[in-house]
Amino acid sequence: MGIVTSLMKQIIFHAFLFLCFFPLLNAQTSVTKDIKSFGAKGDGITNDQSAFEKAATFFNDRGGNGKLTISAGTYIIGNQIYTGNKPNSYAYTGKDVLHFTHVSNFSIEGTAKSILKYADNLRFGSFDPKTRKRYDHSNGFYNTAYVAAIGYCIYFDNCTGVSINHLSLDGNSKAINLGGGYGDVGIQLPHYGIFIKDCHAVVINYVIAHHFACDGICISNIASTKNDGVQLLNSSFTFNARQGLSWIGGNDLTVNNCKFDHSGKGNFYSPPGAGVDVEAEIGPVKNGRFTNCEFIDNTGPGMVTDQGNDSECSFSKCTFWGTTNWSIWVNKPAFTFTDCNVYGSFVWGYDSPDEKNATKFLRCSFEDKPYNGIAPYGNFLVESNFKKRLTFTDCNFTANKKKLCWIELYSNLDDEKCKFLHCVFTVKNAGYQKGDFVAVMRGVLIENSIFNFANPDAKSKNYYIEGFTKPDVPDKKGNKAIYQANK
Repeated sequence: MGIVTSLMKQIIFHAFLFLCFFPLLNAQTSVTKDIKSFGAKGDGITNDQSAFEKAATFFNDRGGNGKLTISAGTYIIGNQIYTGNKPNSYAYTGKDVLHFTHVSNFSIEGTAKSILKYADNLRFGSFDPKTRKRYDHSNGFYNTAYVAAIGYCIYFDNCTGVSINHLSLDGNSKAINLGGGYGDVGIQLPHYGIFIKDCHAVVINYVIAHHFACDGICISNIASTKNDGVQLLNSSFTFNARQGLSWIGGNDLTVNNCKFDHSGKGNFYSPPGAGVDVEAEIGPVKNGRFTNCEFIDNTGPGMVTDQGNDSECSFSKCTFWGTTNWSIWVNKPAFTFTDCNVYGSFVWGYDSPDEKNATKFLRCSFEDKPYNGIAPYGNFLVESNFKKRLTFTDCNFTANKKKLCWIELYSNLDDEKCKFLHCVFTVKNAGYQKGDFVAVMRGVLIENSIFNFANPDAKSKNYYIEGFTKPDVPDKKGNKAIYQANK
């Protein structure tokens, strides 16, 4: 009897240990699950929303530590519930598709043919909670009872070491049931491809996020003592109604080989409609590095930084092409552009108190080149008023139909002036009126640069540069700009 009792005690003790340590063992073991194991069909007909919600719950419960594979197929998603008959609620509430909170060591792996597509006829904007009809009004509408929100496709909240690879996200804005405006302008409500909030070590690779009613992707990290380590690689964020990328908080963003094109050029548009909007809202934004990226044909600027605590961003070998708005809009410190092509118009530049924080262009090309037959935006290649220390070094400016520059800066100090160093200006248009100006350049320091009038008629028409009447006269250092016609 004593032996049996002792044996029972040992069994109970080991069972107790197993129950205590099983959660830890489970968390330490990585697991791979395919979305179809949660009931998804991927047939382009069945709504698979519930399967994705189940998958998110599964990985949230175990803290991540695994992989969700999404095999080839078209997965219809999106679930919107009428809640207008309940007090203190939206008219229509949308459910997030994959919402992850406090997960780590986790990846979503798709294929080149893995597509998540929102269902047709989801409501977005303002709707009367009683009649369920579209509700139109003036701008500045904030009555939440009228809101119809779709929600987030993929949401990472307080996650570390997460990634998405090879996935297509279709917001299907063409088939949205569009309501009236909400917010200050347009429709400022959630419908994002990817939303990243307070996360570290995030990699988005070979992802396509298009036709969302808000942004393709938004990064909303509160500044911390360590860098965010967010990477956007080989991805495309196009035809989204508001932005390709909204970066509203964070430190340390790497963006390589990505496209931020055609924002606001889908079924509808909400301001700003930029390719990329760098705007600190929930925390400072700094240390962004964009390489080999596109910012083309956006309703708003290709890239804009104008509000909040934004700083220290660089763009290398990028293409900015403004058709209906500025190619680049900069009004914040330490933004640098190297080996970039700017088709259309650059505007502003930071009014910098020192050389370190000045807006700089190095080996960039500026030209009013049409995009698919569409004339580029603006009247000048560069427009800047009263912005100190803006610098262009080894840059080329080609004006086919526009004029070169409009720069107004009143300062007697060379250190504060807008600088053009070793630049080449080429004016190809000879269709201006006789005696017309081709540039306004007041408060400008020009060193070792060439002004080339490519059309022989330019000389007889006596075109001139306002504010810079004797370019062949050396400056204080002995440098001079050569006014070169008929080349």
